[in-house]
Amino acid sequence: MTRLSESDWLQHGLKTLSNLGHTGLKADLMAKSLGVSRGSFYWHFKDLAAFKTRLLDYWRETTTEQVIEDIERSKKSKRALEDLMSRAFLGNKLGKLDQAIRLWAKYDPKVARHLLAVDAMRIQYLAKLLKDSGLDAKDASSRARFIYSASLGSPLLPDGTCPKFTKGQIQNLVRVLQR
Repeated sequence: MTRLSESDWLQHGLKTLSNLGHTGLKADLMAKSLGVSRGSFYWHFKDLAAFKTRLLDYWRETTTEQVIEDIERSKKSKRALEDLMSRAFLGNKLGKLDQAIRLWAKYDPKVARHLLAVDAMRIQYLAKLLKDSGLDAKDASSRARFIYSASLGSPLLPDGTCPKFTKGQIQNLVRVLQR
């Protein structure tokens, strides 16, 4: 029998949240879908509340902090903003997950606080990249909020509403936003 790690549970928790929403985050349902006993869950987490807190931290770490670290590590002068926007608009696999977190935040003040902190972190990083390209702080901040808002709204558009962005379009947008 395979032992599940804390990371296995957290990854499954994000997948469950994305597919079923916050109401699907139940130890027995997740254990059943993984083919293990609830004991495996409670081996890693004191209770469901502890799991949910750790899940929110894991979401922040994997979808925000690691992305920022990756971009910083591979930063190529003015390409950092393009790389980040490409991740957000070309390969956005986080759309459903971020929507599920936002819906959950409407019902849970603790989740809402986590969400606000992550939103602020993401917007601050976008603003930093824009400032690095030569914009003043005020313009960088307003453009960062615009980019972030657009990235959140993009997955909400029904398929066929408008064509998906291309790499060239992202490059053009970055040039316009950095002026």
